Amino acid sequence: MDRIGRRRAERVGPMLIARAEIAGSGPFDVRVAGDRIAQIAERLEPESGEPLLEADGGALLPGLHDHHLHLFALAAAADSVRCGPPQVRDASQLAEALRRAPLRGGWVRGVGYCESVAGELDRASLDRLDAERPVRIQHRSGALWVVNSCGAQRLGLDASETPDGVERDADARATGRLFGVDAWLRARLGSSEPPSLAGVGRQLAQLGVTGVTDATPGNGPEEMAAFAAAVAGRSLPQRVIAMGRPGLPEAAGPGVMRGPVKILLEERALPAFAALERRIEAARSEGRPVAVHCVTRTQLVLAASALASVGVAPGDRIEHASVAPPDLMALLAALPVTVVTQ
Repeated sequence: MDRIGRRRAERVGPMLIARAEIAGSGPFDVRVAGDRIAQIAERLEPESGEPLLEADGGALLPGLHDHHLHLFALAAAADSVRCGPPQVRDASQLAEALRRAPLRGGWVRGVGYCESVAGELDRASLDRLDAERPVRIQHRSGALWVVNSCGAQRLGLDASETPDGVERDADARATGRLFGVDAWLRARLGSSEPPSLAGVGRQLAQLGVTGVTDATPGNGPEEMAAFAAAVAGRSLPQRVIAMGRPGLPEAAGPGVMRGPVKILLEERALPAFAALERRIEAARSEGRPVAVHCVTRTQLVLAASALASVGVAPGDRIEHASVAPPDLMALLAALPVTVVTQ
């Protein structure tokens, strides 16, 4: 157990776990003291004031670690309308879901959209579903937001100065499709305080998750500080390893550690090979591995080739590897590099 784990275990104190299965045998009673298992027996009597957890024959396992999630996005999703399977499967169900959705911060906020529901979305197709209120819907990949005309007006999308990720048609009019401009979008929305992580922390704890790796590319000092505050305040009882931008602080407080530099490869605007090599080398100069987002064959070939050229470091990761035919699997195995399928 690392130093962070020991400090957190010391805060928890002693506990007796009753009637737990251990490695297929039992049931046994297990006494935990700090960061150690103190006793295992068929029957142990609770000591005075000792908390008792009734396992009722359930298996006793180490805490689980979720190796790829996005904490603030997960928290925000709890206040969003589901726009994809299994809750929504076709255009009529999407229209009904949007109609019933309340405004949050002046918007209808949808998440989890998939093209199988109603095809490629843009501002015109969203206008047909809801033209009266600002609507923004996130694609299930997390890489695309789509807004209707009311939302486009509120964001000023038809102005001449917008980021490259604001898609435009042949007449230079914004289509309502926003690629990889989350930081700009947050600024335009006037978002300030991040959502509370208390609900996410409870949900993860109920699943036995005691540690997480947040894989958000834009994590910076502010996000690290917010994670540290949530962990210190116990609203987030998990340890956090935070990926993010270059220059991320090494640690923000007990229970929060710096992870790899996250590199998000966008199919529509892939970097030059030499530029990707330089980004990996820059991470090395900070003593950090890289985690490269790869959901297409092209992205995977580019990432694997760049890692082979620069050299693989301990902790380098490929996120998703959604399209990974046997020849590319052989290339990854030869590097070698960790694949986190998520």
